Amino acid sequence: MAEVTRIQTAFRFTPELLAKMKRKAKSKDLSLNAYAEELFERDTRFDSPILPEDIKISDEIRSMHCIHFTEPTAEELAEDPKLAYLWEKYGKG
Repeated sequence: MAEVTRIQTAFRFTPELLAKMKRKAKSKDLSLNAYAEELFERDTRFDSPILPEDIKISDEIRSMHCIHFTEPTAEELAEDPKLAYLWEKYGKG
């Protein structure tokens, strides 16, 4: 496995928020750093999602940079495997 370079930084949180984050990290069996990284990654992934190569997106859609849509219905997910994949991977917040 390739080593990931990380840059040390600092954030300031209220004591209450820090306590909540520590509890949540512990409940997920993660370090506080790993939990914070997970949160930041989840929050920023829609800015430039990395899609599998087999997912074809038109240049017109790519030029939009960001796509906002409503939650698909169960029927739409059942009928469209690509949409189901994307929703499972990126759509749930």
